[in-house]
Amino acid sequence: MTASLPQAPRPLFALADEAAARAYLAQFVPMPGQGAPPSVALARSLALMAALGNPQDAVPVIHLAGTSGKGSTAVMIAALLQAHGLEVGLGLSPHVRHLRERIQVNGAWISAAEFARAVATLAPAVEEATARSWGAPTFFEIMIALSYAFFADRGVDVVVMETGLGGRYDATNVVAARDKFAVITPIGYDHMDVLGDTLAEIATAKAGIIRPGNYVLCAPQTPEAAAVIAATCAREQASLHLLPKAAVCNVRPDPTGVTFDLALSAQGAPPLGVCDLRVALAGAHQADNAALALFAAQHWLGSRGVALDAASARAALDAVRFPGRMETLVWRGATVILDGAHNAQKMAALVTALTTIYPGDRFTVVLALKAGKDAGAILAELRPITARLIVTRFVNEDQGMPLTAADPTDLAALARAQGFSQVEVAPDPAAALVAAVISPVAAPVLVAGSLYLLPEVYAALEGAPTDDAASAEGG
Repeated sequence: MTASLPQAPRPLFALADEAAARAYLAQFVPMPGQGAPPSVALARSLALMAALGNPQDAVPVIHLAGTSGKGSTAVMIAALLQAHGLEVGLGLSPHVRHLRERIQVNGAWISAAEFARAVATLAPAVEEATARSWGAPTFFEIMIALSYAFFADRGVDVVVMETGLGGRYDATNVVAARDKFAVITPIGYDHMDVLGDTLAEIATAKAGIIRPGNYVLCAPQTPEAAAVIAATCAREQASLHLLPKAAVCNVRPDPTGVTFDLALSAQGAPPLGVCDLRVALAGAHQADNAALALFAAQHWLGSRGVALDAASARAALDAVRFPGRMETLVWRGATVILDGAHNAQKMAALVTALTTIYPGDRFTVVLALKAGKDAGAILAELRPITARLIVTRFVNEDQGMPLTAADPTDLAALARAQGFSQVEVAPDPAAALVAAVISPVAAPVLVAGSLYLLPEVYAALEGAPTDDAASAEGG
């Protein structure tokens, strides 16, 4: 029986009023330094889900954790399953253009009216949970609960859910069903203030999404991370399936995507060998993300007696779009590349992609980082391809959590100490973008360092969609 959103006897505000719904949610944004211990936060999420009737267990879930590639892999898994005739719920975080981007069904954002209605009907359970000993849930916890409840009420065939931070204590990690598929993308160093200083500690947090009896699909990992994942699967009696390192070959990246050959074999499914697959996301690393997505889709479909259709998969990957992942635009006559790379691992992948596609070029780079990031390691990756560095900051109050950008003056000083030859400070992202294109070098302008920077950049580019535009674009 499909769980449904609880029906509020009297909505707290007009059902079609998205602004009022967002104002209600804004009450639950935690203040800096007021976060609960991780175990308490998860217990609070479980209590909220229980008050809703545990909709997260009403439909099958594919749950993703990892350091790099979670969002891209999730989007591709959803597209592949949709191409096989399924209605697919997709939960993403953070958002880049609009809050409703986080909740999608078959590639379309939840509508403004649906969002307002969902918040209104969720509110009584939130108030009930707030009155209990765990205290009020956070904005992020409510958004995750809303996602699971909306998908259950919609009756989707499968939910593809990206974790927010870590895994074990993440608000998405409330699914008790043994048939959950857990997908682990490459694990590296990030959020070390929360997850730990070693790869083993970080992998322990990420592998925390693996629950008893789950089906686990894992990208190639470092030995430390691989050992943790294998031990977790053994302890939880979960079935571990490793994506072969040799699955992807003959990778040919270009400015608008990547073409590659693939050879996969999944339990219960015929071997899949496909030449000249293309993903419409730039960077050789997207071929690896696509291989993991295909591996997951092949296994998930195979578990239900369905063979993955190569022609459908090919069409789905070629049509994938995902903002802020080596996204190329033209503005004021300059080519601008937007990417949310925000740690050394992601930046290294971005730099590798750029040097492959634009060999020998050196870029004008507009950079902002979230406070607390390993700025030295990120700058070290960027320096070989940078002709001119313009450091800025973001002011993003739309993510439902306190965010602080690194001081651009401090970043500029660090960059100069590392040997960057031309460094400028432009605290306003729009001004930084204008400065970058006024006298550009021959190579494109690169905007990177944080997904939280991109909304302000989209606004400057006049590319942030309105609700009407989002609807026209399938959102």
